[in-house]
Amino acid sequence: MMRYFLELTQKREYGQIPVANDKGKIRYIIQGNLDNPNHTLYLKTNTGKEIGRLYTDGNGLIASFTIDVVNHSLVKVKRLNNRAANLFYLTRLNYLVTGSIRNGSYKFITGLKKVATVKTEMKKSGVVLTCDIARPEDVPFILLCATLFTQWHTTPLRLPTFPPIGGNYKVKFN
Repeated sequence: MMRYFLELTQKREYGQIPVANDKGKIRYIIQGNLDNPNHTLYLKTNTGKEIGRLYTDGNGLIASFTIDVVNHSLVKVKRLNNRAANLFYLTRLNYLVTGSIRNGSYKFITGLKKVATVKTEMKKSGVVLTCDIARPEDVPFILLCATLFTQWHTTPLRLPTFPPIGGNYKVKFN
């Protein structure tokens, strides 16, 4: 399992969300926001190369998002209408999202196999998402979905676009 941390705090104005690995090294940057139907989230390397994006795909409803990752077909994030549970489905990948998105603890599964887990924790620095991901090819999808789900249940994250953080920058996640 690969572990990534997203620190969702406004304390330091980097202009983006740094995504660090388990050693505290910045691996990715998430920029943009979804507070407007025309806005997009971008996942980039720490050198500024775009890996993927998540955007609304038309009517602006909660269940209407598309993930576009380089060298992969488009993946839709669909909300399944189920009165008993709040379930989401990622097309093409055939991942079902179960657990409690509202409480910040959920997992991505395919069949009986767990693909990734996301846990939201309050730390001294603010809200930190811990993403444990089994396969490297799933990293962009899980990171973008985790940011999307968090924006649905917290105050909108303001992520102004600035030049990317340098490659040798480190963050300490408590």
